[in-house]
Parts: sequence; C-alpha cells; structure tokens
Amino acid sequence: MDCPPQAKILIVDDAVRLRTRLEDFLQSHHYLTATLPDGSEAQETIGEFKPDLVLLDVMLPGEDGFEVLKKIRLSSPVPVIMLTASNNRLDRVKGLDQGADDYIGKPFFLGELLARIKAVLRRSQSQSLEPPTKTTDLLTTGPLTLDISRHRMIYSRHGQPVVKNLTQLELRLFYLFMSNAGVILSRDQILGHIFEQQLESENHSLNVYINRLRKILSELGADHKTIATVWGYGYNWNPER
Repeated sequence: MDCPPQAKILIVDDAVRLRTRLEDFLQSHHYLTATLPDGSEAQETIGEFKPDLVLLDVMLPGEDGFEVLKKIRLSSPVPVIMLTASNNRLDRVKGLDQGADDYIGKPFFLGELLARIKAVLRRSQSQSLEPPTKTTDLLTTGPLTLDISRHRMIYSRHGQPVVKNLTQLELRLFYLFMSNAGVILSRDQILGHIFEQQLESENHSLNVYINRLRKILSELGADHKTIATVWGYGYNWNPER
C-alpha cells in the first residue's frame, strides 16, 4: 500500500506528455495530483492545494527550477524532488544545496520515481521523530534550540534569538545530531536515519546535506564547526558553550 494514503503531489513540468504520464501513473497508485506547466504559480498552488510533495523540473520556461525552489523555501518546508535531464553533478548538488530533498535524472523508470516518492513521504511523515519529552518539543544543546513542531532552529546569544526555518530533511538531521551530542555518528548511521534505500548517489549527497546544515549554522551566527568531520568515518556534534 502506498504511504501515506491519498497523499497529494504537485507536478511542475513544462513537458505535456510527461506531466500527463506522471499524473496517470500517480493516480493509479492512489495519489491525488495537481499539475503546473511552469513555476509562476507554484507558491500560490502550494498554498491552496497543500501538497505533501512537489515534483519540480529543473528546466522550466521563465524561472528555472532552482529559482522556483528558492521561492518555495521562503514560505514552505514541503518536500521537493527535483527532476533533471542534466548529467552535471554540480546541477544536482545545487538543487540539494538550495533545499531539495531528493533528485532523479531523466529519463527515469517510473518504479524508481515511485520508490523515491514513498521514501521521501515516509521521512516527512515519520512518527520516529518524537519530542524529547511529553511536555516539550524543544531540543537544546548550548545556545542552539531545535523547535521540532515549528520546523525551525533558534540560536540565542545574550538574549537575542535568531531563527531559521528548516525543511523536513534538515529538521531530521539536526535532530539526529543534537540528540546524539558528543557521539561520533558514522556515515552509514546517518544515511540509515534519513534514507530508506542505500542508493549510490546518496553517499555523495550526504556531503551536500552536511554542508547545508553548516551553512544554516553560519547564517544563524553559530559556529559551523559545531558539526565536526571525523575523517574516514563520519561526523560529530560538538555544541558551543
């Protein structure tokens, strides 16, 4: 059975035949769908349709998928899978760095796309990310506080809080690190926490995700070295004091 039932997916792609094919395929797997030929109405449609996931093509007329993704991230943490015809790894890294949750290259097998959709939806709606206690959904290490229910990180110095909104993937990664402060986590442990399938591309993508977290820390004014690399093994969260 698809997970979750009746999940809503917004398809943003200028190729009419592909849009129709994706819509028919996803509806046959019991997903509700909406489609757009470009990104000009993406934010408005997300606000109205409230999708659980967005399939976003990179090569769109007008603003490309990267620009559309930037605007989506200003107002929504909705999971986004980028569809790209480019074999350029830098393009794929760019999408992940700007807040995409996954990507898949064209042409692709519909079965693989479905597997990725299911994995991203399971991550975004997983019940494994529970608040630390029954009375709070805030997780604090040093001057950093993860507000789980509001999907945001708060950095406080001298009573002046700075807030950064997070995507679901960023939230899960920060939660993993902060709830294991001082513990060295292997790359396999981290990948196992955020991915259901060990695809070859994900090992490289982990570097991008870690850089995203460090970038967020820097934007907040925190030390990006809070996430320390343990060469040849993984990463370690060392909170500021």
